[in-house]
Amino acid sequence: MLVIKRRLQAWARRTAGSEERGAILVAVVVVMLVGFIIAATVAAAVMFTISANADNRSSTQAFIAAESGRDAVVSQIADGCASDSRMTASSTSPEYVANAYPVASDGQISTTGLTPTCPTADTAYVLIESTGTGPSGDRTTIQSVYRWSASFSSVPGGVVTYFSGNVSQGVSHYTGDMVLRNGNWSCTVDGTLDGDLYVLSGTVSMSNNCTIKGDIWAAKSVSSNSSSWKVTANPRTGAHGDITTNSFVNFSSNGNPSIDGRISAKERIDLVAGGGGTATVGGTVTSSVAANVDTTAWTTGARSGSGPAPTFVPPLDWLLQATKWLDLNNTSGWGTITPGDCSKLQNSGTASPYVTGLVGAGTTPLVLDFTGCTKALDIKLTSSAKLTRDVTIIVPPGQRMLVDLAGTTSNGAHQLFLVHSDASLTDVDADGFPKPTCGNGNQNDSFGTSAVVSSNLKVMVYSPCGLTGTVTASFSGQLYSNDTTNFHAGSSYTCATMSWPGALEKLGCTIKGDDGVGGDTTLVQKLGARVVQREVPNP
Repeated sequence: MLVIKRRLQAWARRTAGSEERGAILVAVVVVMLVGFIIAATVAAAVMFTISANADNRSSTQAFIAAESGRDAVVSQIADGCASDSRMTASSTSPEYVANAYPVASDGQISTTGLTPTCPTADTAYVLIESTGTGPSGDRTTIQSVYRWSASFSSVPGGVVTYFSGNVSQGVSHYTGDMVLRNGNWSCTVDGTLDGDLYVLSGTVSMSNNCTIKGDIWAAKSVSSNSSSWKVTANPRTGAHGDITTNSFVNFSSNGNPSIDGRISAKERIDLVAGGGGTATVGGTVTSSVAANVDTTAWTTGARSGSGPAPTFVPPLDWLLQATKWLDLNNTSGWGTITPGDCSKLQNSGTASPYVTGLVGAGTTPLVLDFTGCTKALDIKLTSSAKLTRDVTIIVPPGQRMLVDLAGTTSNGAHQLFLVHSDASLTDVDADGFPKPTCGNGNQNDSFGTSAVVSSNLKVMVYSPCGLTGTVTASFSGQLYSNDTTNFHAGSSYTCATMSWPGALEKLGCTIKGDDGVGGDTTLVQKLGARVVQREVPNP
């Protein structure tokens, strides 16, 4: 029995050790299995990350390639499009294909049916679609929309460069071509226009010793209602003193009027007797129907009653483009802006000294921006306002601009721009042309010269709200307004070429120059700012 008991105890001891060793073995196996699973998971994650990074690298490079294609087209047409081939670009390193299309809106997405052709003066936007391909074949397509800018390098300037109402040429003497886009033009009380007159949609009326030293181009009738007027040649511009109209002509011989050049009318021409006067037409008289000429009162050149419709040089549609309204505000590219001190705008007693001190405080151009203010600009610049640099003063769209140049002087040849911000840069008229937008309830701005203005200072007054005021002293520059019905110029106003790089290419004073039709006026088309960029799905 003792032997059996000892053997059982020995067997129990051996069995207990074996179980402990087995448990340890199982634990080791479990730990190894968990480690394997963790290692496999980490490896899978690493492989996934490597693969994802590779994919991301390829798609990122595809996006960069697409942007490179966009930039290539931008560089080709930034300053205009010389040929349709400039609207496309492609490359193999990086790999991209890019095309540009003229579009009507910045929301254009589909390019189906579009052709990469050069924009025109009527183009609003340019859509550049560029597809880039990455090293692994990933493709990314982006669409970038840019504004298309079309302007003229030398825009005909003057009081009615853009005008939407009637104009009366009173006793003032205006030097420069005059373009009236809308409304009628009349000349009274010894008024003198030393330049060509273009009336694009209205009539012309001559009276009371009015003198035009240039040609008349009118969409509607040209007539007289009084006496002693004349249309003469202009040796300064080469104009012959011609009259051209798409309508009829009706003149009386009252007061001995004279026309140095010819008359060409699409409709009837009536040259009748009146007041016992005698009148002359130095050139031919041509109309589509027989002219009615009282030969006892009128002496003319050869007459033709079956002539062709008159030819306008330059064409009226060209003039409509060349003289379209220029939208200006404080974002128009004037350069470095100096915010104006609004607390000084209480009245001219505080505003005038403040502005006077700034215009003569340096030689670098000054852009004084008051658009953040809630009061009107009311300044009187006297002889103490001596400009030592070019100056632009910008007024908020919701306020009036009240300016009196009372003996302003200039230390050297400088420019003074007085700009009432246009309230909208996107408003267009019924024909799609930009139009002035007054933001102050259509209250006219006021501009006057109550004392001599320095002869080497050029002044531009820009007002989408129209002008009132009285000019009693001569000055030179530009009046750019949509309404001068209440504006009176009793002295000499001479148009002068003006420019401010970045904001105004050039405001000129003549339609036809020494180089022929248009002179140095050329259409400038270029790519504007980018307004939209989006990534679009690839097919």
